Amino acid sequence: MELKRYADVPPFAFADIQLRELTPEAFDLASFAEIVLPIGVERPERTNAKDHRMYICFRGDIEFVVDEETFHLTPGDVVHIDKGEKYGFHNGGYEEGRLLLIRVPGPELPESAQP
Repeated sequence: MELKRYADVPPFAFADIQLRELTPEAFDLASFAEIVLPIGVERPERTNAKDHRMYICFRGDIEFVVDEETFHLTPGDVVHIDKGEKYGFHNGGYEEGRLLLIRVPGPELPESAQP
């Protein structure tokens, strides 16, 4: 058993977002991270190198583009991005955005340090 407390995991700046890596040390099947997106932040398009990448929206209205399809994630929405798909996102809303990122496989931090 391993307990990882949110309060004990300091966030770190990654470009213009904050990332908090929440993956327990003993877990190697996937990785979990909280992403905090300030208003106006944009992550340029990249190709997913993970087998699975899922974003769960907890706060905000985050615009995603996945393989040229555009949609908005709002609280409770989940998007799954397959290996090889191109994706990017933008917080064009009026509040800070918060996402939970699940990457499979994990937990190495991430391909070329890209959330």
